Amino acid sequence: MIRKIFRSAIVLSVMLTSASPVCLGEDWLSFLGNGGNGFAPKASLPVKFTVSAEGKSAENVAWRSPLPGRAVSGPVTVGNRIFSTSSSGIEQRWCEVTCVDSQSGIQLWTRKVKATGRPFCHPTSANAAPTPCSDGERVYAFFSSNDLVCYDLEGNLMWYRGLAYDNPKVGNDVGMSSSPVLAGGVVVVQSECQADSFAAGIDAKTGATLWQIERPRKANWSSPATLRGADGQMVVLLQSSQGLSAIDPRSGSEVWKLDEKCSSVTTTVAVNGRFYIPGSNLKAFDLPRGLEAPKLLWEAPRVSPGNSSVVVTDKAVLAVKGSVLAATDLDGKLLWQTRLGEIGSVWASPVVAGDKLYIFGMKGRCVTVDVSGSEGKIVGESELGEEVLGSPAIIGNSLVVRSVDALWKIAADK
Repeated sequence: MIRKIFRSAIVLSVMLTSASPVCLGEDWLSFLGNGGNGFAPKASLPVKFTVSAEGKSAENVAWRSPLPGRAVSGPVTVGNRIFSTSSSGIEQRWCEVTCVDSQSGIQLWTRKVKATGRPFCHPTSANAAPTPCSDGERVYAFFSSNDLVCYDLEGNLMWYRGLAYDNPKVGNDVGMSSSPVLAGGVVVVQSECQADSFAAGIDAKTGATLWQIERPRKANWSSPATLRGADGQMVVLLQSSQGLSAIDPRSGSEVWKLDEKCSSVTTTVAVNGRFYIPGSNLKAFDLPRGLEAPKLLWEAPRVSPGNSSVVVTDKAVLAVKGSVLAATDLDGKLLWQTRLGEIGSVWASPVVAGDKLYIFGMKGRCVTVDVSGSEGKIVGESELGEEVLGSPAIIGNSLVVRSVDALWKIAADK
């Protein structure tokens, strides 16, 4: 079935009063999804979609909602609301957050603040590079300019911080992209460059700085990740090419450290009692107990994630480098490798719905791979027709994709 989709992005007052958040399934609250792993085992998505050259109709596309400015961040979802960031205006100094109704694609509200830090970035990137996060009651948006803003779900400003005021040299000319995480009521941000590098814990309710620590003065674009140890202790993992540190989210004190050379782009994934560190080779470690340092379980010398983070299913660890998708079993044994064809440069991290992996190339080409068998099998290839650098989200049986200037909902036609 072909459906007309592209709805107006006008904010309708009736939507503001009737579209209160309701549960549509598990929310997607942060970069890489809940728990920091892009796997939705019960989701079922169409293996491919089509968009007409005229941009007036599509197959398996519910809607397209144009958004202001530009972004390479990913979306997050709470109930029937989708939140996405943008940067617009001269030098992308306006930091914008938009809320979209997931059923209709209609924009419910857009709010913006002016950047206080350096918004400059590479032409392929944007000041709106980090993916926001949410605790289900508020949304926390971080920008390359080191501006951090908090809104409630109705768009009311809760607090706003210009972190560059205390760190005036933070930033670089190609931009920052580390996404924030929430742990124990604390928003943890990580900003690392050749000058003022730091990580900070910000109280989620008040916006006050609880702690700030120095970080290596070297460019780094990886994001912090949360990890609950074998004894239940929650820590935040701060990754860089200098190593991996576990930080107590309330105090900022270091719990343990691994002197491992990690990727400065992709992010560590923790799931199923283990965590996986990207680097020249993929390494798996067990969950530590207390102050003990974690132990290496295995290393996969033939698997090296490129610009996107790995995704872990109940059977395999999946990693993309260039145009090659590789799978290891949960013990690190290489299962198979599959070429993704003419997908081009890949910056978005893949997601898995059920047993199908979805990966977007920078030019908007999406490749769907069945990962359930003894080898990866390409079962769908689609063209969005717009650049995609942010990682998609899964909500129910729908894929939410942020192109550089619009938000898309991919779902099976009914």
